Amino acid sequence: MEQLKMLFVEAKWLYNDALTFMKDHDISEYDTKIVTVHGLDKDRNPVLRPSVTHDLQYISSQMRQSIIHGIKCSLKALSSLKKNNHQVGGLRYKSEYASINLKQYQTTYRFYDENHIGIQGFSKSLKIRGAKQFWNIPNLEFANAKLLNLPDGYYIAITTYQNKGGESKKKYKPEIGIDMGIKTTITTSDGRKFKVLIGESERLKKCQRQIARREKGSSNRYRTRKLMRKSYQKLGNKKHDAANKITHELLEHEIVYMQDENLTSWHKGLFGGTVQHSVLGLVKRKLMPHERVIVLPKSMPTTKYCPKCGNLKKDIKLSDRVYECECGYHEDRDIHAARNMILLSKRSTCGTQESNAFGEDVLRPAARRRQKCRNADLDELGSSRFYKRG
Repeated sequence: MEQLKMLFVEAKWLYNDALTFMKDHDISEYDTKIVTVHGLDKDRNPVLRPSVTHDLQYISSQMRQSIIHGIKCSLKALSSLKKNNHQVGGLRYKSEYASINLKQYQTTYRFYDENHIGIQGFSKSLKIRGAKQFWNIPNLEFANAKLLNLPDGYYIAITTYQNKGGESKKKYKPEIGIDMGIKTTITTSDGRKFKVLIGESERLKKCQRQIARREKGSSNRYRTRKLMRKSYQKLGNKKHDAANKITHELLEHEIVYMQDENLTSWHKGLFGGTVQHSVLGLVKRKLMPHERVIVLPKSMPTTKYCPKCGNLKKDIKLSDRVYECECGYHEDRDIHAARNMILLSKRSTCGTQESNAFGEDVLRPAARRRQKCRNADLDELGSSRFYKRG
């Protein structure tokens, strides 16, 4: 355990020393075979005196190369953002290093059995849990892995490859539309409603109050910060678990229709706390890249449009939970919007921005959408379109 702890400490030392080296040299000239690196003072400023040095004893050669490679990738990403007129800063010194790349199977890591794993530089194997999932899969190929130092312990995330060709095609349920909202997190076109609100625990609130009173750099502040990070991780795990379950249930359907809701503006509004405690952002992020998910533009009038007579109800308010039209049609507001997503997406077509009979825009500019479009006729609503991520 001491060696595992020092592995991440030395990774932090090497990373910070490489950033200091970059001030006067190119990162490609950095020697990964060095055994002594310079340290930082309490304000994270480099100290070049010979007395403030650290010896690298545990970190292996390929781990050092992966750290330097990560710095190069970060520099390329910052350069690309700067070329696209984004405001970027520089790489900063780290107080903790949380991820070490093990880039080659059988060299930087290997399995001895389903309960033990070997890591380069360790004389003894490490006992692990969860590797039994690999033993029942035939023809599984192991790629790189990442050794993680998370607040609640050490983990290893392994990338594997499996040939899925020849599997029988799965039978999916009929297509479905979903509507995202404040009162109900997710509402489907078949009437199901998912309401998920996961707020901060009392322990996390207590840590937030305590850390504001702790002296910076003290051991008490460090312990409180560690407890707070652990509480945040537990909170994130709960949200990801709920979002994964909802996403899995929705993707049981052949096609999922959804709208590109502007959740950022929702978070800044009156119901910001509710949006923060919900899993709307996670569900949206997991669904949008999927090949069987069709996303409508946010300007599509899914709530105002009447599927029976084709009129748009302009005076509908947020407090109106039931949609009622003059033609006699009435339905739950969220279910009505979810069903309209299926209807309007099938009537969509590609084109430029147009307006309907009420003078409302029903299409975003074509320059803002680069995804694939489907062609069809949009009766009385004029031209509109959707895009499909994949």
